Amino acid sequence: MQYVSRMLSYMEQLKAAAVLANMQVLQAFRLAGVPTSTYYRTLNGGDLRLATAKKVLDAIRIHALQQTQSD
Repeated sequence: MQYVSRMLSYMEQLKAAAVLANMQVLQAFRLAGVPTSTYYRTLNGGDLRLATAKKVLDAIRIHALQQTQSD
């Protein structure tokens, strides 16, 4: 059996985190204050900077924490 490993892109990582936090990636971009044009550009094959990905991931984490606290 062969295993093919590859690195996940920032957007793939954000999508996985958003699914776990029960939110849309676009919503996370908005919460992070990142322009939606950056989201759409990334979807169309553009690059996403590490700093931007971290900012969006922080928004996802904050959302997840808020959901946990409200339950």
